[in-house]
Amino acid sequence: MAVTACSGNDGGEDSGTVSGDLTLSISKTVIEANGTDAVTVAVMKGETDITSQSKVYMEDPSGNTSSFKETSFSTTTEGDYVFYAYYEGVKTENITVRAFKNIPSLPADSKPEQNTGFAKHVLAIQHTGTWCQNCPYMKRGIDAYLKANPDNCAVFVASHNGDTMAGDLSNSVNNYLSIGTLYPQFSVDLNSANKISGALSDANKQAEQIASLIDESASNGCKTGISVAAENARNSVVVNVKVKSTNVENCRVAVWLLEDGIVAEQNGGSVNEVHNNVLRASSSTVAYGDRIQLDADGAGQNVYRMDVSNVHDLSNCRLVVFTAVPNASGRFVVDNVVTCPLDGQTAFEYE
Repeated sequence: MAVTACSGNDGGEDSGTVSGDLTLSISKTVIEANGTDAVTVAVMKGETDITSQSKVYMEDPSGNTSSFKETSFSTTTEGDYVFYAYYEGVKTENITVRAFKNIPSLPADSKPEQNTGFAKHVLAIQHTGTWCQNCPYMKRGIDAYLKANPDNCAVFVASHNGDTMAGDLSNSVNNYLSIGTLYPQFSVDLNSANKISGALSDANKQAEQIASLIDESASNGCKTGISVAAENARNSVVVNVKVKSTNVENCRVAVWLLEDGIVAEQNGGSVNEVHNNVLRASSSTVAYGDRIQLDADGAGQNVYRMDVSNVHDLSNCRLVVFTAVPNASGRFVVDNVVTCPLDGQTAFEYE
């Protein structure tokens, strides 16, 4: 990981001989908090290592900033460590190193040198509520689509409104997509321009609409690939995510937890309706996730610890992990998405 400089007002003597861009180089941005897993830290001017002539600083998880005079860093304390440097009055950008205990191991990458040609999957969201008389029509359309397309590329999520399965997370997703008061709706890849409003009583015709929307989004391909490893740790789930990409400068990642088998009365359905794919928790407070730092090769890694204490039954849960990038209008839309078991792995998938 290396980032270029911006103006500042500290550090270093003018050597007068070194040229090139000023960068802070960090070997990786996620480490295990075991005292031995370490990152190397260097300040570069072009191809020249100028660490000894620079001033490097580190802000620890408590917010305390100190001068960092080593060339490697390890810790036994979990948290975010922010590094930056000054050279000849110029400051580098910040780089955050995140330290976690017991990080689950990522699966092997079948093409470690490749950062293109990833298999595209589509995030398909059913916007629904148990109070909604017509919402079962959309569910029947989804069931018909899945029956007709068993090898489809979509990952389905149910984002509830106004019932016991709704919450701040589903509300933020529904609001981001301007769902309003009309239910049901169906959207793909967090793109407010790709939605179905209302539902058809004919399940097969509804399935055709769903297929058209998913196929259109899938045809756009993707720029990112995602690898995941997860471990269930009682009231939390630790998720290790790695992203590879090409030509992506601003990438977001979110980890969503879905729950199946929730029984609740459904208007227009049954008293004991079974609700699946219910959105229950997220690694982020915003619908499209949080930024992940990408290195010069377009790769980035982060670890997320998710509170799952409010989930009914973790044995009925799985994870959805997606990347989001800005579209032409500057709004974040999903680029790619994968699923992962709570105690499992998902490898990079290539075309």
